[in-house]
Amino acid sequence: MSNTFTFGSSLKKWVLGLAVIGLVLGVILGFFFDETSHHSRLWANLLLNTYYFAGIAVTGVFFIAAHQLGYGGWHTVFKKVPIAMGRFLYVAFFLFLIIVAGMWISPEGLYSHWADPHHRDSIVLGKAPFLTRKAYTLGVVVFFGLWALFAYILSKKFVLIRNWKEYSSAKKISAGFLLVFGVSSSILSWWVIMSLDPHWYSTLFGWYNLASYFCAGFAMMILLLIGLKKMGHLPSVTEDHIHDVAKFMFGFSVFWTYLMFSQFLLIWYANIPEATVWFNKRFDIPMFKAIFFLALAINFFLPILAILKRDAKRNFWTVGFVSIMLIFGHYLDFYHMVMVEPMAAGHHGEAHGDDHADDHSEDHANLSAENILYAELVADNHEEGAHEVHSEEAHDEEHGLMTDSHSEESHAEEAHGVVAGADDHGHDAHGEGEVLTHAKLGLVELLFFLGFLGMFLFMTFTGLDGEDLESVEDPFLEESKNHHVKYS
Repeated sequence: MSNTFTFGSSLKKWVLGLAVIGLVLGVILGFFFDETSHHSRLWANLLLNTYYFAGIAVTGVFFIAAHQLGYGGWHTVFKKVPIAMGRFLYVAFFLFLIIVAGMWISPEGLYSHWADPHHRDSIVLGKAPFLTRKAYTLGVVVFFGLWALFAYILSKKFVLIRNWKEYSSAKKISAGFLLVFGVSSSILSWWVIMSLDPHWYSTLFGWYNLASYFCAGFAMMILLLIGLKKMGHLPSVTEDHIHDVAKFMFGFSVFWTYLMFSQFLLIWYANIPEATVWFNKRFDIPMFKAIFFLALAINFFLPILAILKRDAKRNFWTVGFVSIMLIFGHYLDFYHMVMVEPMAAGHHGEAHGDDHADDHSEDHANLSAENILYAELVADNHEEGAHEVHSEEAHDEEHGLMTDSHSEESHAEEAHGVVAGADDHGHDAHGEGEVLTHAKLGLVELLFFLGFLGMFLFMTFTGLDGEDLESVEDPFLEESKNHHVKYS
């Protein structure tokens, strides 16, 4: 076995071909065959894959920094692999510059409900100090820039540790990254993903995002280790090392499920309209409801059934298959989070009661998000809802039961107005039947995913090219070579 990796022409051709063909065809189809306005499908796929693969890449950086700070040495024989994974953050930083530029050039894009002041309602105005183009630009550029900077420092400093003095210096860098990451990971999830629906919020959302891309990140790490070993590299990596990485993957799968269930249960139990509407919208769209349960089956039940036992985590074929499925499963999770809002029917300039907020008083604009948002999601029931409202009003007038407070009467009339307006929009824009979203899980999404996968592998293999994959002078090398997991 050789411990020096060479990114040969044959492998480079396949990886580059995957990246170029996937991205070029995906952009062409997304740009010229987009059914929505402002090329929403193109921008949504760009955002989804950039954020998802950035999360996979930063998993490698976090893995190294956490072990460096905690004097962990068992991973030393393969630590250059997660370090190389972090190189994709250079690409992610550049791609987010494109997303930021697109937001400034055309506010009617991914973040139209808060990037364009004309589309803001009272709920969004309450978050105005945070949801501005300047704040978004500054936060995204600084935080992703710091992620990319730390990935660069790791690639230069951490692979050349030869003594305890250099190890202590690396610990300080690790502490700095973990501090930055602890703050930025949550805030970026609020800006990049949660603000797609600026009316909604969840206090668990940052942790939920982290758990999801950490699962995919450890799955990718396992596939890279197994693949490099199959190519004849990493002779010192044993089933004990794979077993421990698989335990991380399994543990974060359980943690993801805990956060997913907690987020769903708590906001349902609290009955907060701004929170429950996020799930209402997705459960009212059959495809997204199916994706929700499919992602749950892949990301929780599959690991529980397949790799709960110790021997399964030490079987390369079993853990490799589960890793592939988890990368796909957590892609579905982020698809579920991202795609509803940019691809929603009537998203640009018409959704969330924007016209309503402009035409009526501040009292009416302060309607709950449930009344504003949910109205646009029941296009097929609008006529029935409007008929019920009229019937109730006629009944009240006939029997003289008009003693309710003025605020309650206004609230009922306003809810009817929103429903009726949404009904007109639904039929005018989409014809007969219920059309809640233009989102599809088709060829464009597949091409973008494959293109980003090719870019990720290209950056990772480039970082390993010509490197001795074993850090021969690292003070923890011998410990790592003799790493084994014993159970009595």
